[in-house]
Amino acid sequence: MYYPATLVPLNDGTGRYDVTFVDLPGCVSQGNSLEDTLRMAQEALSLHVGSMIEDGDPLPEPSTLDEARHLAEQEAGEDGYILPEGTLYQFVVADVKKKEAAPIRLSISLKPVIVERIDSVASELGLTRSGLIAVATREYCNRMQA
Repeated sequence: MYYPATLVPLNDGTGRYDVTFVDLPGCVSQGNSLEDTLRMAQEALSLHVGSMIEDGDPLPEPSTLDEARHLAEQEAGEDGYILPEGTLYQFVVADVKKKEAAPIRLSISLKPVIVERIDSVASELGLTRSGLIAVATREYCNRMQA
């Protein structure tokens, strides 16, 4: 998922930028350089979009860069200022990772000799009993699918 960002240079000689997303009010950040600002913009966007997804909120359709420029200029005018020269518009990609579901507790019955073997191999590999069963099952299923 990507959204257009408005990168506004601070006219204080520091090279810093503020960044906003016209499609996502409240999603803001800043950086000490253009490179830093882009990195911070991606982090802010990823967290914002990830929170919206987690909360079940609908994600708005991304504006085009021209639409973002128009909206940013309109908002600035409504707030009584003009965006400074050097304001940039850039698409930023949200890096949203899906959270894994919590493990499910199972109750299985195995012969004691099998449990001893699982525990022995798990110990050798530095895994828990559940970890070894999960790895072995995943590998077995992958082989069966191949």
